[in-house]
Amino acid sequence: MPADHNPLADVNASLRQLMQLAQTRSKKIRKETGITGPQLLAMKTLADSPDLSISELARRIYLHPATVVGIVDRLEAQALVERKPSKKDRRQVNVKLTRTGKAALRKTPGAAQASVLAGLETLPEKKLERLAVSLAKIVRVLETYAKGPVPKRRRGRPRKEESMPKKRRGRKPA
Repeated sequence: MPADHNPLADVNASLRQLMQLAQTRSKKIRKETGITGPQLLAMKTLADSPDLSISELARRIYLHPATVVGIVDRLEAQALVERKPSKKDRRQVNVKLTRTGKAALRKTPGAAQASVLAGLETLPEKKLERLAVSLAKIVRVLETYAKGPVPKRRRGRPRKEESMPKKRRGRKPA
């Protein structure tokens, strides 16, 4: 192994390349269909599991519910999905594909996920298992360290020491 070999830099470069490939594929799909990658992912998820709540859809596609609300708003504006009150809980709103959405989904090219899965299927089972373990570790590391500490939310007024600037102790410099 060369002395200047840096595995951390290799991992970082590979992650950046994966993100770039996903963005390129998403742009191609949007240019061809007018539907973004996240919108397509939401539509495919709704095709597999109709009548999902926004929070359940967000959980399944690994996005924040507020982000999914924007995605659903744009899909609804194109008449690709519709919101309906839940039959179980009228306070909850579920989302489902419309006929137009189902037709649009049939016309879309395979998402990047399909081409990735097709390529991965060519790998031997042992390599796939090692890859799955390694990717799960990367996800855990990124979840733990990339986000940084999560601040606790407090209700009410801040404590006196939180709202007041800290005073210096000791003498002032000359």
